[in-house]
Amino acid sequence: MTMKASQREAALGALFTLLDGLPLQPNAIRRNSSLPERLSEHAMVFLRDGDMTQVDVTLSPVTYLWEHAASIEIYVAHPEASARDARMDELLQALGTLILADPTLAGQIDHAEVMPPKFEDVTPDGSVGIKACTLDVVMHYASSHPLA
Repeated sequence: MTMKASQREAALGALFTLLDGLPLQPNAIRRNSSLPERLSEHAMVFLRDGDMTQVDVTLSPVTYLWEHAASIEIYVAHPEASARDARMDELLQALGTLILADPTLAGQIDHAEVMPPKFEDVTPDGSVGIKACTLDVVMHYASSHPLA
C-alpha cells in the first residue's frame, strides 16, 4: 500500500522543486546530502529538512499549524573572491525572486518567507576558495496531526 506523502514532505518536495529554477549546472541541487570533498569552479545548493515549530492547534477538526524552517546551504567555488561574491549574489537574488513569485510553493503551503543569509568563506587544503551561505526558508502550513 502506497501512502500519501505527509504535509511536511509535500512542503519540502515543493521547495526542492522550486530550487530547480536556480541558474545552476545539472545535478547541483541535493537534499540532505553531504558536501563533496571537492567543488570545482561552480555552485551547489543543499536543502536540509530543518526544524518544525508548532505555532497553534485548532479544534473541530483538530488542525496543527506549523512554521517549518528548512535550511538552504549554497556553496560557490571560484579562485577569485570577486567572482564568488558575484555568483553568490546572483543565486540569492534568483532564490528571492522564485519565492516571491510563488510564496505558496504551487499551493503546497500557506506561505514561504526567506530569512537573512549567513556567510562564510572557506578555503579547504588543495582547493579553490569557496563562499558558503546558509539561510532558512520558513514555510507556514497546517496538518491533521503532528506526523501528517
